[in-house]
Amino acid sequence: MVTIWVPDLTPFQGPKYQRLADALGAAVAGGELTPGSRLPPQRQLADRLGVTVGTVTRAYALAERRGLVEARVGSGTFVKGVVEEAPKLQKAPLAMDGAMAPLGPQTQMMSTALAALASDPLGLAACLPYPQDNGLPEQRQRFLDWLAGQGLAVEDDQLLLTCGGQHGISLALQVLCEPGDTVLCEGLAFAGIKLACESQGLKAVGLVMDDQGLVPEALEAACQQYRPRVLYLTPNLQNPRCLTMPLARRQALLALCERHDIWVIEDDVQFSDPSLKPPFLVSLAPQRVLMLSSFSKRFAGSVRVGFVLSPPALKNRLRLSLQASVWAVSPLLLELVSRWLEDGQMAALEQWLADEMRQRRALAEAVLGPGLLQGESSGFNAWLPLPEPWRASSFARAAAERGVRLRLAEDYAIGRFPAPQAVRLSLSQPASRALLAEALAVLKELLQEGPGLSRAVL
Repeated sequence: MVTIWVPDLTPFQGPKYQRLADALGAAVAGGELTPGSRLPPQRQLADRLGVTVGTVTRAYALAERRGLVEARVGSGTFVKGVVEEAPKLQKAPLAMDGAMAPLGPQTQMMSTALAALASDPLGLAACLPYPQDNGLPEQRQRFLDWLAGQGLAVEDDQLLLTCGGQHGISLALQVLCEPGDTVLCEGLAFAGIKLACESQGLKAVGLVMDDQGLVPEALEAACQQYRPRVLYLTPNLQNPRCLTMPLARRQALLALCERHDIWVIEDDVQFSDPSLKPPFLVSLAPQRVLMLSSFSKRFAGSVRVGFVLSPPALKNRLRLSLQASVWAVSPLLLELVSRWLEDGQMAALEQWLADEMRQRRALAEAVLGPGLLQGESSGFNAWLPLPEPWRASSFARAAAERGVRLRLAEDYAIGRFPAPQAVRLSLSQPASRALLAEALAVLKELLQEGPGLSRAVL
């Protein structure tokens, strides 16, 4: 029997054939199309959608390459579904617990850049000795020019190149704090800040958040109680809550930090569409804020290149701390990244990432249902508050039993901050949208089933 299926393509982006294939994947993952169902003939579906037969043919072929359907000569195209892939979930768990850039143009970018560098003996030779400064002069200028294009017009003595974002956090804390000092954070925050504080003998205290980020009244009370040295914030796509702090909240928090003489570390590592970001904290209070970021999210985890922007007065102390930790950032990596910044390839990659993540987010909402996920649509992560009676630990354990790994709110709790019953989903991590659809289908089943009596503790 032929399934009468006419999808809505509006939630998806890209060419029509790709949108149709994505819609098909969402329908399979969400149970609208069941295994064994025969899809409409290509001409019939083309007429209903108002597209060419060639568009439907390409969409069916793409869905077949993704393992969603199979074409049977003389019989038509049939849904394979995620049921046939279930054994793979058990053998190789689907990971949604790490925020990392999905791979697309990066491989070709790296191949082309390495070939170009290999054919440039003088440029290659300049990158081989120990660097005498924090990057070669031409490399630093490329970074400064790129930052200006991001709305961050800074001087050379404000830029410190680092080995990624975590390195930047450690350096900032080393320069701003003494052992025993208190560092204030959002109640749920990136686990790397906890590790850095523990390694340096600092006390991390988590503060109350709302849907706009850190609550100013909580900061005011903490300043009276702890007399902190530093406030660590992630105002853009906060990790793990996926919130972007509005301008008024940024200004209110900075005013409190000025009043209480607190340094601010602004972490801008999480990827989001650059066009959607409000003004950076470092732009609003350049003498109060150290901003750090990294290209590991924009490109790939192995590219350990980042930067810290700071007031010029901290330049020498930051450079001494960098030399004490790694001596210098690899000029070879700096050369690759700075070339991508200069020739526009990094900007093109960011646009590809934003488009890819919007399509993954549309897929997630098509499978799970609208309104469940929180966070900006181009971000790598989404925040899923769990319906009662689910607890985050039980939900994550049940998902792992079915082959899907997640992060629960408790993983990000600072100190004794009470974690909500929610999980963070890294929509960027599965290698393909088809694998993402499989993982989402598991989560949908769990949300529909609930914890059940079988999970009760006796």
